[in-house]
Amino acid sequence: MPIRFLFFCLFPLVSCAQTFSYGRFVARNHTVVWTEKFEIKDMDEPIIVDAVKEQLSGKEYVRFDTLQQHEIVSGWLINPPATAIAKARFRVDILYEGYVVAVSEIVESASNVEAPLESCLLESNGSFIKNPPKRVETLDSFLIKLFEIKQ
Repeated sequence: MPIRFLFFCLFPLVSCAQTFSYGRFVARNHTVVWTEKFEIKDMDEPIIVDAVKEQLSGKEYVRFDTLQQHEIVSGWLINPPATAIAKARFRVDILYEGYVVAVSEIVESASNVEAPLESCLLESNGSFIKNPPKRVETLDSFLIKLFEIKQ
């Protein structure tokens, strides 16, 4: 009996904390984040920060946050071309010989209606749908090309 009670109390906590993934997209608590780790050999952290900023600053749809932290580059993507994205939040954490990119708060725009990416990708239990739309693969390849530093 006490084991059943313990299981009954812990099951909701465990089920709510489930993490699902679909390629580079990760879902947890009904929130989708695109994430990727890039490795760069023979580049120090300050050089990587400068390279990321230089590459992204050339894009008219990238807006940097006004307050930048040391070894973190963050901002917004506003209406990037070739995607259905209206806006998305990005964060680049610079590591030793590499960096991690996370894109969250992705809002799609279709037929003059804006909706979070979660609405078309997740089922009611927070897992990914069986056959995600083709535009998800397009978004994935766009984000890889955008954040990958050309050496």
